[in-house]
Amino acid sequence: AEEESAITTPTISGPKPNESVAQDAFSLIRDMDSISLSRFNVVPGYSKYDERTRNLLKDARQRIVEGLQHPGQKRENHLLWAAPGSGKTYFVQRVHSTLPDTVEFHEINLARFGQQEFVDALRRLDEAGGPCLCLVDEIDAKPEDVWPYEVLLPYLDAGVVRGAPYIFVMAGSSGSGIDEMKRHIAIRPKGADLLSRVPAINECQIPSLGTGDRLLMAMSQFRQKGREAGKDVQSVEKLGLYYVALNPLLGNARQLREFVVRAVQRMPAGEDRIKYDHLFSAGDPENKAFWSEAVSVAGDLENRYVAVED
Repeated sequence: AEEESAITTPTISGPKPNESVAQDAFSLIRDMDSISLSRFNVVPGYSKYDERTRNLLKDARQRIVEGLQHPGQKRENHLLWAAPGSGKTYFVQRVHSTLPDTVEFHEINLARFGQQEFVDALRRLDEAGGPCLCLVDEIDAKPEDVWPYEVLLPYLDAGVVRGAPYIFVMAGSSGSGIDEMKRHIAIRPKGADLLSRVPAINECQIPSLGTGDRLLMAMSQFRQKGREAGKDVQSVEKLGLYYVALNPLLGNARQLREFVVRAVQRMPAGEDRIKYDHLFSAGDPENKAFWSEAVSVAGDLENRYVAVED
């Protein structure tokens, strides 16, 4: 207990995480000797450390599946909120990967599409002629425009009006959570109409990446990117995981994946461990700066490894 109370936050680039984050990360990693990634799967390739969050997302996935299995004169529209970079798009993509091959996947990003592009993308659902899972990402974009929701509404009604086997997942990240995002949507042109097309049970919020989520993602990516590079990553040094957990710049799923790719590239031939040093390019001063402080407060993590299996 005395050792844990002495944990302070080591030096890292960017804003410093608070000491409670450092304490939680140290305790979690210190007691972690091996991990089976599949235990934490929501769907293959997408994991959540927190059990409640994991089951909430499993329920959301199941409702999508049931909507496709039992189409009828009803709306199968979903509203999803997640913090930027926390993996909402990837979650829907991974859900689609578990569905039958007959289900097409369409991804529409409202922030990137103009009106005609948006119209054309929705028309492609009709051309598909079969069941479709359609992700409308950044559903809260273009708040001053009338056309986005005006164009989308007939498709949200397609299941009721013409029995179309469409599942819409509308995802956004504005505000601090789904309730605030809904308030933003409600005051937009046709926003209240759009919200009325989403059954309350089909609303879902993905929390920001926690420490456990970040570690799971890192270890999963080390395994995956290692395989892609012809390397078998079997373990990760605990001090390296401590750095990943504390670096606020790696709290974004996209940034973390890019960071992992570079670390895997630094592994020498024949190595099956990700070492702390592999996280840094040669001569990076942050390597020594973080190590010199971390070793005094979390020295138990140096040269100790977490065994990782799928």
